[in-house]
Amino acid sequence: REVVELTVPVAVKPNDINDYREIVLQPYSNTRIHLANYSKNAGEQVGYALVQLHAFEYNVTLSYNSSIVDGGHLSGQNIGLLMYGDGDLYAINLNPTQAVWVSLVLMLYNTSAPIPGGCNLEFPVEVSPILNLTLTPDIIIVDTPAAAVAKPFQGAPNGCGKARLEYESYYYLMPTHDFSQRSYFAAINNIISYASAKASGRQNSLHAPLLLNRHEYGRLTGRGMVFVTAVIDPVHRGYALYVPTHTYSCKPFLELADCYGLNIPYRVLAIVLTIIAVLEVVMGFLPLMVKGPATMGFLGVVGTVEALNMLNKPLAQEWIMFCLVGGAIIGAIIGLLLGLFAPGLCKVFCSMLTGYMICLTMFGMINGNFYTLPNVSWYIALGGICIGAILNITLPIILITRSVIFGTMAIFYGVNFIVGARLDYPLRHFVRRLYVANYERVHADPALDENDFVALATFGLIMIVVLFLRSRYQSDAVQGDYTRIEIPCQRGPANGDDENHIERSTVIAADDTVAYQRFVNEQPIITRWTNGDDDVFESPESNSRFFRRISTNRFLTVLAVESSRRRLI
Repeated sequence: REVVELTVPVAVKPNDINDYREIVLQPYSNTRIHLANYSKNAGEQVGYALVQLHAFEYNVTLSYNSSIVDGGHLSGQNIGLLMYGDGDLYAINLNPTQAVWVSLVLMLYNTSAPIPGGCNLEFPVEVSPILNLTLTPDIIIVDTPAAAVAKPFQGAPNGCGKARLEYESYYYLMPTHDFSQRSYFAAINNIISYASAKASGRQNSLHAPLLLNRHEYGRLTGRGMVFVTAVIDPVHRGYALYVPTHTYSCKPFLELADCYGLNIPYRVLAIVLTIIAVLEVVMGFLPLMVKGPATMGFLGVVGTVEALNMLNKPLAQEWIMFCLVGGAIIGAIIGLLLGLFAPGLCKVFCSMLTGYMICLTMFGMINGNFYTLPNVSWYIALGGICIGAILNITLPIILITRSVIFGTMAIFYGVNFIVGARLDYPLRHFVRRLYVANYERVHADPALDENDFVALATFGLIMIVVLFLRSRYQSDAVQGDYTRIEIPCQRGPANGDDENHIERSTVIAADDTVAYQRFVNEQPIITRWTNGDDDVFESPESNSRFFRRISTNRFLTVLAVESSRRRLI
């Protein structure tokens, strides 16, 4: 049996790391861990020693006995046991073929430090200073076993459940897509002591109702997270930390592609929808009968989600899907009717939906799970209405077409999915609170990573290119920004001049070679000088009308001249 010695130093560092080792546990091995110089150097200033074992990728066992005995061992990736003097612990690797790389950490706490896990009911060991982590498809749940006061203060007034102990939960984010063992051990060391947890970690002050020791976190795809809980005794001025625990939000050693969002079918669908959205921004080819139902269908889904959240209880996912589909169908029908009889309202609702999505994304980038804020749904709705009103007022002035706004949302979320970013997390929060209990108490980190910045840069570049192409698109068949489709028996133009009623797409700026109409019946804008001998303005549309008028007037002049000649004769 291999022996590893952890030594208590002469200069003891209370409540901090006093010895650190990284070793490899051979397949199917039993390694003895000897704690030395505890009684010699610790003296009366140390209350207990916490020996921690952190394994990379695989589970191991830490035991008080050389063989596994009920009530005398803990198994997992992040485990630890308490010791009150010199003695031995045993690190057991039961994997018959796989060696496991582990780190051994010796933490020493003073005599006033509470005992983490001293009143636990979750684990078989009497004192279990480890956290219970549960990884669900949507959130991460960290449960902290109850602690006990330090041994000198234990008694009837300070029994389990009676002592005035406080708990603080901290977490640390690992680098994106970094699944190396070096990053794993470094992340744990960055949060293993109280000072480092406050300096490097981030505190989560939210907790489940009536469960002060349960903290819930949102999953960050492609990133690892380390969690730790500090227990504080404000009466006796002592504190201690539990053994940090770790998890990835994906399965890097089994399904690495999921950590990068490489879902090929969905990514291909996102590419197709992005291309369609780009063409819509450039050409504005989608008629009102498509834009109207799509916009109102989305608003129907938003209204359904808000209505279901008023029930204030989680629902089965089957019922949620049924209600959302129903809301989308009802909204699409209303959008179709508005397209037929009130196309102007479709413009208003599209701008309001755009404002709502802008507010949703901004809140998510600033606050993570923004539903932790009270009445935030009303703030987002009011913000969406205000932004929608501003868009409706300013769009005709700055000449940005509403087909650009309609396609921009699809480009934004399409690029996000293609790149594998998490800019759509605010939209996921919007739906998850329907089926995750107490989702308003789930802490989600709003930090952006390199994928998010790549997605934002890609989105900005695409918008610059498509708007540049839009400003130079000059097809006579361009649909108007929400023009009705041709309906049989529809009343035609009163004066019979169809060309005067062609509704062209408005653009950011007029082209330097061709003029565009901004609205129906408005005179075209003349944009450049001709290259001829006579310096006059040229406009293809106005010139064609001018020549037609000349031809008509010439024909009438010829008739008048002939009539006068005959009269003279």
